[in-house]
Amino acid sequence: MLKLTTAATFLVLFAATPALAADMLACNDDSMMKVEMMMKEKMAMKADTAMAMKENDMAMMAKKEGKMDDCAMHLNMAQEELMKTN
Repeated sequence: MLKLTTAATFLVLFAATPALAADMLACNDDSMMKVEMMMKEKMAMKADTAMAMKENDMAMMAKKEGKMDDCAMHLNMAQEELMKTN
């Protein structure tokens, strides 16, 4: 009975993990393009995008260095900054 309960718990956690990560941007060219397009749109609206641009630059540097987790973190922070300036 304990094995069945433990297996069910791990199954639920395993199934929930992708759903939690679905909102996060991955460190890939598509995500980079998405954030850059958002910045261009905001710049056209004269929004303050300095922090988003800084985060995007840090994401690019992290990607060049092969630090994909840091890259994804900075991309998500850039996206959050762009969403704040609506």
